[in-house]
Amino acid sequence: MKFRTAYAAIAALTLTISACAPPTDKDAEEAAAAADQQELELQKAQEELAKAQADAAAKQAELDEAKARQEEAEAEAKAKQERAAAAARRQREAERAASASRSQSQPSYSAPAPAPAPVCQDCGTVASINEVRAKGQGSGLGAIAGAVAGGVIGHQFGGGRGKDLATAAGAIGGGVAGHQIERSARASTYYEVGVRMDNGGYQTVKVDSAAGLAVGTPVRVDGNNLQLR
Repeated sequence: MKFRTAYAAIAALTLTISACAPPTDKDAEEAAAAADQQELELQKAQEELAKAQADAAAKQAELDEAKARQEEAEAEAKAKQERAAAAARRQREAERAASASRSQSQPSYSAPAPAPAPVCQDCGTVASINEVRAKGQGSGLGAIAGAVAGGVIGHQFGGGRGKDLATAAGAIGGGVAGHQIERSARASTYYEVGVRMDNGGYQTVKVDSAAGLAVGTPVRVDGNNLQLR
């Protein structure tokens, strides 16, 4: 039993010594190669990172330059628009000034007034209508017949000298009455039509008939006749 325990202790001591023993040349070479490889990879990664950063910086510079050019172009376009607007304003002001100067220096001419329409000298409008009844002219036959009839009637009254006076008075009265009766029988009716002329005048026309005429009717005066317009 003691032998086995001693053997185990010896084995453990051997393992410990082996673990603490210094590495061999091969292990050192492998470790050095691995360290060199890691250093190369780290250097490569750093180079790639630096390149990526440089590319990003270049892209950003390009973007900044493009933005600056765009802003410059927009500013130039805005300035051109402002200059064009200012030039247009100056031109309008110059034109207005020139127009005002011309209007002040030149006499103003107005278009001639249109000639008035010709006035119809024979035209007018009915202003009034008056009916007139005119007694006719006696031919003498009525007076003679009246005198005869009056004398006959007067002869029926009185006697002697009175009969003669009655006869004469009857003849005279009958003559007068006969004359008036004849004139009444020969009486006629006409119309006096007042016409207010278009030229400002006024005329009175005698017509036999007022048919078709009324106040306000437009007419044309043709001598002693009226024609409807």
